[in-house]
Amino acid sequence: MNDTSLPDHSRDRGEILHLLTTYAFSLDRRDFARVASVFTEDADVENVFEGYLPEGAKFSGVTTGGGAVAAGARRMFSTLDATQHLLGAQIVEITDTGAHASTQIVAHHHRGGDYYHTGGTYEDDLVRTPDGWRISRRTLRIAWTTGSPDVVLAP
Repeated sequence: MNDTSLPDHSRDRGEILHLLTTYAFSLDRRDFARVASVFTEDADVENVFEGYLPEGAKFSGVTTGGGAVAAGARRMFSTLDATQHLLGAQIVEITDTGAHASTQIVAHHHRGGDYYHTGGTYEDDLVRTPDGWRISRRTLRIAWTTGSPDVVLAP
């Protein structure tokens, strides 16, 4: 049974999913200007690692602003030979004040023959701006890792 009294947010969902996909491709293509563009300039981005992961303290923290997020990614990725960010299951909920999206991710980071892979979830709050949907808050919750964190930590 289809309830036609509910608003159809399929266009919003499509635009948000496109934005999240743009972020992943932009990271891997090293298009850091585009990475910055998916966030608001006052966005908070927080990395949270499960307590059992010893490297979590080295990666946890909050970065504010799309430009700062892109600058941090540029520094980290400058030492890597290749990355690939894969998006999995996604849920987008339109709210009275914007939207919330949950996206499962697996991120591959490679330098030489070494690797560091992570898996977790992006929890995003989004707002509509004059330029379209943008992420205003992101929490990256890392649930598992494999390989050596030195791949992304070593200079």
